[in-house]
Amino acid sequence: MMDILPLLLSFPSQAAAAASHDDYNVQARDFLANVNERLPIYIDGSANNTNDLLEKINPSTHSLSYLLVLHFHLKTLEKTPNDNVSTETRPGSVFWTRSTMFLRTFEPNQIKFAGSEWYRLMGFIATTAEMENKPLLAVRPIRDAIIRLDPTCSSFTPTHVLLSRACLLAKAYTLALPILDQTIYNFSTTVNNFHQKSLQNESDIDIVSDLHSSGAFPKTTHTDHLQYFLYGAMIYMALKKWSKARHFLSIVVSSPATNSVSLIMVEAYKKWVLVNLLEKGTSISLPKVTAPVATKVYKALARPYDAFASAFVSGDWEKLRAEAEFGQSIWRMDKNTGLVQQALLAFRKQSVLRLSATFAAVTTIDVARRALSNMIDINATEQYILSLAIQQQIFASLLHLTGEQESSIIRFSSSRNKQSTEQETYLDSHLLFQQRKLESLVQHIQASDRKLELGREYVDYLRRGQRHNDSMSKDGVQSSRMKGQDIDIDEDMMGDMH
Repeated sequence: MMDILPLLLSFPSQAAAAASHDDYNVQARDFLANVNERLPIYIDGSANNTNDLLEKINPSTHSLSYLLVLHFHLKTLEKTPNDNVSTETRPGSVFWTRSTMFLRTFEPNQIKFAGSEWYRLMGFIATTAEMENKPLLAVRPIRDAIIRLDPTCSSFTPTHVLLSRACLLAKAYTLALPILDQTIYNFSTTVNNFHQKSLQNESDIDIVSDLHSSGAFPKTTHTDHLQYFLYGAMIYMALKKWSKARHFLSIVVSSPATNSVSLIMVEAYKKWVLVNLLEKGTSISLPKVTAPVATKVYKALARPYDAFASAFVSGDWEKLRAEAEFGQSIWRMDKNTGLVQQALLAFRKQSVLRLSATFAAVTTIDVARRALSNMIDINATEQYILSLAIQQQIFASLLHLTGEQESSIIRFSSSRNKQSTEQETYLDSHLLFQQRKLESLVQHIQASDRKLELGREYVDYLRRGQRHNDSMSKDGVQSSRMKGQDIDIDEDMMGDMH
């Protein structure tokens, strides 16, 4: 047992820490290959052997060694009977405690050489917590690990899906915001060595890029991309952040599609229709980049949702209520009943807003009759108008007429006379925030351009274009020569005629 411990503690050495990027990578890969070869022999299927090793390794200093031992320990436990596995790995066990502690303290530069083991450990945490009906226990370890690996959270990885799913199951929506609120600029791609070295020279390389380029990290699939943005949209919907939810859903519904459309995209479209009603109060056309085949599938499979939206926009309460009742089984099956109910409530607000755009003042009786279709009585109408005014959904004042006990006057105004200091401060900070986001976007666009220029696909494209241009130039020379010969012949013929 003691023979393997010096090897595990040998990396990173002081020489490796002072080495160049390429030399460090070579030493790390040699170390990884050596450990993967010798560790199974020393563990020999015994979980006790791995426990002894884990007690002697510092997870923050020798993160790569600790992760490899954890991974082999997990594989050893998986080979034992099911009852023992649940006991050894359930939340609160020694292995669970060590795993969650490691995800909070690991050294990111070492993890890039064992991305698949790191992801499998994250998946174990998420799956175990879900099986124990305690998904909340997985949220913080996974979130902290993502931020520790990539503080900017600008690179998409499969672990983003694990986090968003765990937050949905645990109803811990706000805990996902540090990840969801960050703009994603990079997706995993395969790059060649020349590209990687060029980025290193420009100091643009990051740990997540190393993970993807080395092949040590699981490849991101199209399904991962769709699931993350759908889960993220559902989290924003739970928080009633309709604008961000609509943005995430628009990414899903406009994803590329050729011959088939994912069911995830169809589910996103159904929610997208309802969220548009909640945020904008009307139907909105699909993004222009949406594939035509996807548009046809959406219209065919989501007709009840489009019909509900049409009734909403028409302003006819009876028609809207009929559509809502007709599709009850559909809303329930799609788990969109809550969104439909919120849309019915939003219809009231939109009806009142339409009145405020037409009249300067109306009685509560008229509001109840015209806007609310007598859905609620006069007192409830007054309370509803007051709630809209308090929430700043409308700008109005409520006046009681002298001698009138049953009715009151609602006087609308287009906006407040002056903005408060708090509003101005908020607008200033919001503008600065958007400016920083734009600057970051420009930087990432420039980095993406460099990646495309150095990528193998773009180089092949340039080569094909060069061959095409060479072929066209040769054809042009030959045709010009033939054209010159034709002119000479014509001139000779004209000379003979004279």
